[in-house]
Amino acid sequence: MKAIQVPLLMAMVLMGSGCSWFHHKKDKAEPVLAVTDAAASTQPEAATEGTDATPPAASSEPAQGPGAVAMDFLAMHQRFGNSGLPDRSSMNAYAAFLCPSVSDAIRAAQVRQEQFRASHPDEKPPLVEGDLFSSLFEGPETFAVTDTRIEGGKAQVDLAMTHGEGAGTTRWTDTLLFDLDDGIWCLSDVEYHGKWPFANKGSLGNSLKP
Repeated sequence: MKAIQVPLLMAMVLMGSGCSWFHHKKDKAEPVLAVTDAAASTQPEAATEGTDATPPAASSEPAQGPGAVAMDFLAMHQRFGNSGLPDRSSMNAYAAFLCPSVSDAIRAAQVRQEQFRASHPDEKPPLVEGDLFSSLFEGPETFAVTDTRIEGGKAQVDLAMTHGEGAGTTRWTDTLLFDLDDGIWCLSDVEYHGKWPFANKGSLGNSLKP
């Protein structure tokens, strides 16, 4: 998949843009419409009693694969700035992609951050700077899926990421983990694989712990 680079946009513009990623976990399958009398006349007659004809089973496949969801999520995240905890005003957008446990962990970290600000007004609170969804503090400028592994209701998506240009380009691969939630892939964790000294280590889940 071709790597993409998304320009930084203001959060308020995003919230009012109606972008498809914002509705990722809100979209539901359209109900089957009843056949009108006029349309019914063009439909084949129903199978008579005693036949073994059965209607086709509805598809249970997710509307988007985990690789596509990973790309949409990172594009959304990049637009919000790749820095620190998502703020409360952007949580609806993040929650459209995150598994409930991750959303809850972020909200709990937001509370701890606010408590720290109140009790230490002259100090920088934790998780206020730096990208939490990749290894690099500044976050990726480009990203592309290199491998996807699905086993049951879980998936791992490897993404090649870059930041910078020319000889100063930083290149690495991180892994986004997904779970199936009500038929939709949601982000359950991020594994950091950056090798430089000050790269994020471990995982997003560990970073969000008290």
